[in-house]
Amino acid sequence: MKGRVLAVVVAMLCQAASAAVFERYLHADRPADRAILGYLELERQGVATSRDLAELGVLLLDKGFPKDAERYLRKAVAKDRDNFEAIYRLGLVLQRQGEYRKAIRCYRKVVAMRPGHGYARFMLALAEEKAGRRRAAIRDYAKAFQFVPELADYAKNPLLYDSTLQTSAQIERYRREVGSHTLTVTAIDPAAVERMKAAAPTPPAPTPAPLAPTPTPPPQPVAKPAAAAPAAPAAPAGGARIPAQRPTAPTPAPTPPPAG
Repeated sequence: MKGRVLAVVVAMLCQAASAAVFERYLHADRPADRAILGYLELERQGVATSRDLAELGVLLLDKGFPKDAERYLRKAVAKDRDNFEAIYRLGLVLQRQGEYRKAIRCYRKVVAMRPGHGYARFMLALAEEKAGRRRAAIRDYAKAFQFVPELADYAKNPLLYDSTLQTSAQIERYRREVGSHTLTVTAIDPAAVERMKAAAPTPPAPTPAPLAPTPTPPPQPVAKPAAAAPAAPAAPAGGARIPAQRPTAPTPAPTPPPAG
């Protein structure tokens, strides 16, 4: 137990000594050193972002302190696991130190997040070649050249001179890019296809206008039922007829006698 504690303390002291070493080589009158001091101050205040820490790592690598660069790049990745730019640069730092397998893990994370990152794909292939993984390296070289063709140009990418697999990589590239395109599939009737291309597009059918709502008629007053006519007198039983009665004239009033 005491041995483990002592080992941890020694590691912490070594880390602090390493940080003190590079800081002793910084001068505020140099722009790059001023940037390093600025990022260090942000880190000491606890406000440095993942990108700040990654930029600090790159500056320290340029200054000639790869171990310190690796330490700050790892801090950048720990702060933001999706910072693929920091992961890519961590892979570069590891590869420069000969840590090819660790660099491969970094590059694979990058191409998993950004499949079209041609530079990460090329560095992955170069690390795979150095680690003895020839078939994987040839495949990834071809993919890198597909995404960034100038990476296959020796004048623009001197790292090609570090590879002995470029002939195989170019054959694989041909198989992927050129060979598949030579197997062309033509139209059955090219003239008909051209006429179809030149035809004016059919205008879309007009959309019918929505029907106006039918107005609801106002309620009409309900007429009162007419009074029923008086019923005719019922006929006597047995079918006998009732004789018609002649209307009688009014009886004249008696004429008074003349006065004597």
